[in-house]
Amino acid sequence: MQTTAIAQLFYEQEVPQRRLRYLLALEDYFQGNREQLVTQFQQDFQQICEQLVQQQTLHHKEPIGNITISLLRTELLEGNYRYVVEATTGKWIFDAHPIVTTYDATWALQFLKQFIEELALYSKVFAGTISQVEIEALKLQEAKHFHQYIASLARYALREGITCLAYEQLKREADLEIRIGEFFDYSETVYREGTPRKTVDELKEWLSEKVANDYAYENFRQLDLSNGVYHDTDLRYAFFEQSHLAKSELCSCALIGTNFKNSNLIGANLSDSTIHEANFSFCQLQGANFQQVQGAVGLHDRQQWDMPGFYPVQFTGANLERANFTGADLRGACFLGTTLRDTRFAEANLEGAIFSQEAQGQIQFTPKQAAEVIWQ
Repeated sequence: MQTTAIAQLFYEQEVPQRRLRYLLALEDYFQGNREQLVTQFQQDFQQICEQLVQQQTLHHKEPIGNITISLLRTELLEGNYRYVVEATTGKWIFDAHPIVTTYDATWALQFLKQFIEELALYSKVFAGTISQVEIEALKLQEAKHFHQYIASLARYALREGITCLAYEQLKREADLEIRIGEFFDYSETVYREGTPRKTVDELKEWLSEKVANDYAYENFRQLDLSNGVYHDTDLRYAFFEQSHLAKSELCSCALIGTNFKNSNLIGANLSDSTIHEANFSFCQLQGANFQQVQGAVGLHDRQQWDMPGFYPVQFTGANLERANFTGADLRGACFLGTTLRDTRFAEANLEGAIFSQEAQGQIQFTPKQAAEVIWQ
């Protein structure tokens, strides 16, 4: 009975406390080095594509429909932090002859390694109640938390710069999908090509239905969806680049990671939406309503880790003339190169947000806001 109580103390107190400490260390590394990590992942992805192109040519492989980046449990137990990368046809797991390469995820899983090493050392205090087998089981069990940072980086880096020569040379199916997860287990989409096989009117009707979980990662690129009523819709990680959404109702939407780059959202209403990691770079946003949006960078609560912290919202090069950000939380957002004439930021939280030096004459900030933003 005493042995059981000691083991329970280890699992219920010591493991969560140490897990939080190492996840916060990884979070700080993730946020503090995000530009370098994004660039490195894009370079790694280019090398992966080069290897896939070579193998596709050598083996006369059909067009690729899926690229899956998977954590291998056996590699993890052996102290190797390589993910296997498999390119398959649209048959996915039923493709008997995938082309294979690897991705090195040491940058994130080194924190898992340190965490498990500390647990193994500390377990000796518990009078032999925690075995080496249990420590190895913990390593496999705890990997899912650290893995989330790899998925988050892949999602962001691919959205920001998937195009490279090797990727363009890869023979691909129209609806190619990139997924990341655990080998022959759960995986999640981080990038998707293709467009829904619907007319614009059918798409508007489909979006108005607000079907749960149907629109994430969907491709709505280069479409005229203006004057649409899409409020209260989950559009996280969807792709709307170069689309027309002028005067559309997008209030109270989940727009986490949604990509609107180079789109027209003149007069659109996005109030009360969650826009963490959303990309509005080079958008036309004149008169857009961003009142009370939530889009802060980083973790929501450092006392209780639930998921990796968010990357900054991007407004780089956007026209925000007469846009309304009253009461918005945009800590860490990037406003470099934006047009900010008559833009309203009343009661907005802009701590750590980045603005161009040239824009100082265009903006009316409170003294607190002016002290908290970063001028570049």
